[in-house]
Amino acid sequence: MVTKKNLFINKEVDEQLTKRVDFLVKVSIIKNRKRWIMDYFSENLSKFMGEDRLLTSDEVMNMLQISRQTLGRRIKNGVLTPVNPDAKRNYRFMKSEVVNYIEGKGGKS
Repeated sequence: MVTKKNLFINKEVDEQLTKRVDFLVKVSIIKNRKRWIMDYFSENLSKFMGEDRLLTSDEVMNMLQISRQTLGRRIKNGVLTPVNPDAKRNYRFMKSEVVNYIEGKGGKS
């Protein structure tokens, strides 16, 4: 199906105008991208901070400042429960559970 393109003035001028508009749109996007990103984050910060995401073993060890062996002992004793207990080394933990553990211990690990 062939669509007929409406001409503004003539073909050459229309092509030049189209190129110019495309260029100006790209320049506007480049100049304003940081502001748009910051606006997006400021509007949706609670979504990013409030989500209950999964933490890796390394992230949990860094949060609690413990070694891998200590993490293994806490899992074995049932103090921390991973989402995937069959993983052996690559455990995943719910962020809310780790934060509750930290708050329950009074900040001590």
